[in-house]
Amino acid sequence: MLKLGAWMDIKDLYRQGHSIRAIIELTGHARNTVRRVLREQTPRPPKKRERASRLDPYKPYLERRYAECALSAVRLLEEIKAMGYAGGIDVVRRFIRSLTPQARAQAKMTVRFETPPGEQAQADWASCGHETDEAGRRRAVYAFVMVLSYSRMLYVEFTHSMALTELIRCHQRAFEFFGGWPRGCVAKIE
Repeated sequence: MLKLGAWMDIKDLYRQGHSIRAIIELTGHARNTVRRVLREQTPRPPKKRERASRLDPYKPYLERRYAECALSAVRLLEEIKAMGYAGGIDVVRRFIRSLTPQARAQAKMTVRFETPPGEQAQADWASCGHETDEAGRRRAVYAFVMVLSYSRMLYVEFTHSMALTELIRCHQRAFEFFGGWPRGCVAKIE
């Protein structure tokens, strides 16, 4: 499986005008891999392996018992050990923690927001305290942060002002750093 960074490197080299043969020599990837990446609009998501657990046969029992009495993981471990479970307490604790209403509610509230490449960037300011300049004056220090939503590529710049002119200059330097600009920018407003 090709990692995201390698996928982006191949795309960038092609955009810079390198031939497929040159990309093969520069990256060390096979010709078919380079051709496949150049045909793809977005990288393939990584495959998640489903792993079997020693706890799998006991999960329905644990769910039922926890729903009935909300027993601790230690008590439930004793019960399933009597049934033949050979694993440890940590696995049982993690599973029981996933059964709590708060954990289920948190899982439902968390929604991953995916954007295609080049679609969106997110920008924000952060206060970084103060510094003393050469003249002995205290000056505020701010960090301008921009993140490309798809690749999570990050740009950070420190400034002494959050004025509109500085904001525009920071955006311009971020776009120069990224080598282009997205279709839209989202700013956090409080």
